[in-house]
Amino acid sequence: MTPRASRLVPLAFAALALLLHALCWDRYGIFRDELYFMACGDRLSAGYVDQPPGIAVVARAATALFGTWVPGLRLLPWLAGAGTVWLAGRLALRLGATAAGAALACVLVIGAPALLALDHLLTMNVFETLLVTALVVVLVRLVQGEDSRLWVAAGGLAGLAVLFKYTAALATLALLAGMVATPARRALRTRWVLAGAAVGLVAVLPNFAWQAAHGFPFLELVRNGLLHKNAPFTLASFLLGLLKMTNPLLAPVWIAGLAWALAARRAAPARFLGIGALLFFAMLLASHGKDYYTRPVLPALAAVAGAAAVPLLRRRMLAVAVPAAVLLLGLVPAPLAIPILPEPALVRYQAALGEKPQRMERMAYGVLPQHFADMHGWRELAGAISNVYRALPPAERATAAVYGANYGEAGAIDAYRRSLDLPPAISGQNQYWLWGVPAGRGDPLLVIGDEDEDCGGFYREKVRAASLPPSPWVMPYEDARVVWICRGARGPVSAIWPRLKRFI
Repeated sequence: MTPRASRLVPLAFAALALLLHALCWDRYGIFRDELYFMACGDRLSAGYVDQPPGIAVVARAATALFGTWVPGLRLLPWLAGAGTVWLAGRLALRLGATAAGAALACVLVIGAPALLALDHLLTMNVFETLLVTALVVVLVRLVQGEDSRLWVAAGGLAGLAVLFKYTAALATLALLAGMVATPARRALRTRWVLAGAAVGLVAVLPNFAWQAAHGFPFLELVRNGLLHKNAPFTLASFLLGLLKMTNPLLAPVWIAGLAWALAARRAAPARFLGIGALLFFAMLLASHGKDYYTRPVLPALAAVAGAAAVPLLRRRMLAVAVPAAVLLLGLVPAPLAIPILPEPALVRYQAALGEKPQRMERMAYGVLPQHFADMHGWRELAGAISNVYRALPPAERATAAVYGANYGEAGAIDAYRRSLDLPPAISGQNQYWLWGVPAGRGDPLLVIGDEDEDCGGFYREKVRAASLPPSPWVMPYEDARVVWICRGARGPVSAIWPRLKRFI
């Protein structure tokens, strides 16, 4: 295959990735975090308690164009995920891979459940991974002796990636440390490095200033997550999670690629990537990060694996058979990553594979993986609140608000507020706590709770207004929720607001 034709291979697999996401279309529904990001997009800011501002800007654009239409909300993430596949293939070619090696790199990305799952959703992870992969491409070009002014682009990409997720800063530092530790350090001997660093710092400075002005709430959130929310961290659980993320059936390919980058003579331009990836993993281990935080460097390692496979793929038969086999093995866990199957079929498929939902947090789990369970029940919840709200006297409708125990519940109310005639939502979790209570709202308070709801001991009257039917598909703590009307506040709701704070 000619070099020009080889460049079409990554494009073809990017189109395949896009098609795979589009085939799921609007199955299940809006994801919990998507609801929250939409709420943040309605209130654009330089920062938020639990994230940088990048995803809020994307959510604002998506909702402006498509409202709550699920495929529209996810179009940009699907395109970004396809872009990551394309970049992985292009990077493999740059590292010396043939067309078959580029295909192998692309199918490794498509077949990695953690990449596929989060590329399907409107979340910060897909954009962080795309931008870090683009940064790697630029760094490799610099290591290979291209124009030093590319450092300005590298700084811009790094800064933009951090504006989507803070772990991008760790990934950038790890990659730079990998360069320092290898002969790639020669690319650092230029004043353009300082120019690139300045561009990156300018990009993130407003967000840093916001965090500083609010007492760095993100650090409080991380600490609370480690202590009270995330599943207990162990080295074994992290490594097992990383294995599942990249697809256990393909582990030998990933490991062989990493070993090649670290040791092979032909891998000199990629050595800093192998060392940088290991340093990044070590940083996440030291900080007890979640296994899926490793995502940003995985496409680069897939490209390395594609370049490492050049000797294996010289024979025409293997050049076709190996990528095809990897793609087929990669698609085995795909229904566990994206909503390809209806719920009952998914449960049966999961059982056939002997899989159980991975426990990422300290809570009860249902029959669906958490990222699927969190796509269920939100429209029904908003509908129940709407029925209760419309039954209130006009005077109470003018002062009512809805209290959600978490940002998913509050986000669902905000997402469907215009179409279902809903009052504003409030919550004590994360950015909702900083947004507070709208003036003149909060009595009555429609509380989304359980059987033990006490209205915070702040209201004189509690009336059970609605009960949602049980569902096997939602997270257990969101199942059969009860809507209470709390009336007769003993003072302004702001009086109890400080004790409702939950940064987690």
